[in-house]
Amino acid sequence: MKTFSIGNSPMVIRWGFSCILALISHLAFANTDITVDQSLSDITKGNIATAIVLSDAGLVTLGVVNFDPSNIVDLDNIDTGSKESIQRRKELSVYSIPWESNWLELSPDWQTASFVKFSFINSKQSLQLSDQANMTEKLDEKSYLLSAEQRWRYELSSNWWLQLGLGGHYIWYRNHFDYSPALEGLRQDFDGEVFNTSFDAWMVDPTLELHYQGTLWENKWQFISRVNYAFGNIVNADSPEQTGTPHVGRFSNTFIYHYPLPELMGYRNEMRFLFKRIDLTGDAVDSMGTNHYYEMGLGWLVETPSLSSWLTNIGIGVTVNIDSVLSGGSVVLLFNEEI
Repeated sequence: MKTFSIGNSPMVIRWGFSCILALISHLAFANTDITVDQSLSDITKGNIATAIVLSDAGLVTLGVVNFDPSNIVDLDNIDTGSKESIQRRKELSVYSIPWESNWLELSPDWQTASFVKFSFINSKQSLQLSDQANMTEKLDEKSYLLSAEQRWRYELSSNWWLQLGLGGHYIWYRNHFDYSPALEGLRQDFDGEVFNTSFDAWMVDPTLELHYQGTLWENKWQFISRVNYAFGNIVNADSPEQTGTPHVGRFSNTFIYHYPLPELMGYRNEMRFLFKRIDLTGDAVDSMGTNHYYEMGLGWLVETPSLSSWLTNIGIGVTVNIDSVLSGGSVVLLFNEEI
């Protein structure tokens, strides 16, 4: 689902926070096996992995309103959200401006298209780093991503087609942290490396997708299986310890069912049901707190051909994320979805 989201959130989510605490413990007590250099490298790689996952609306859906589904329906032991994960969703801001060219026919079976996207991820994470009650510090993080991909599509049959993609990302990461008087002693060890720091990264990101479209109960349904594996290098870091080679593997399987409704003022509209599973490998696992999670969604879409040539439909929906650090529900705005 394509979404427009508002709010602010933890860019490093669980991984960055746990590594920061590990670094503080190491410097203060020197009784842990973890090395400072490796921790700094893991933090930077985790931030890059998180940026790639969060900027992909096909992997994580965030909306204009966030809620805990368990407050509405008792789902027993299914992790659909907690106070902490709902707060993370409320604190997260992800904005993307995508552009895709029309498909160009290369042969009777092959087509190609270009895709470009600019994304902005903003975070204002509250950290409890001092032992004083009710004392929290704000970590303000910003990531900018410029992504591009060339895609090729091959028709295997009337129902199946294969899509290949060769893409890449350039990512700018910046953060700002104001030390409280209780933490002023950490400035010498952490400033320019963990806090008040910046680094960039370039990532190559090939893609393989398999699509199926058929009929179920006389209505259209789709299956999309997608594999991405991004790899690259951190550059322009403030310190040598921040360097590293991030790896971000994503494997998603999505089922979409379209249920047409009677025309609304002469325009097509439908209900759409969505279920997906996302598997993660590499540096994204600790960022999302899991190696796999699920998303379910329900949306209502209406065609809008008279509004604009670039806006083909609009709608509203609800999605639920299960078994990740971003577990919870969201009300989402939809546009330019396939009907």
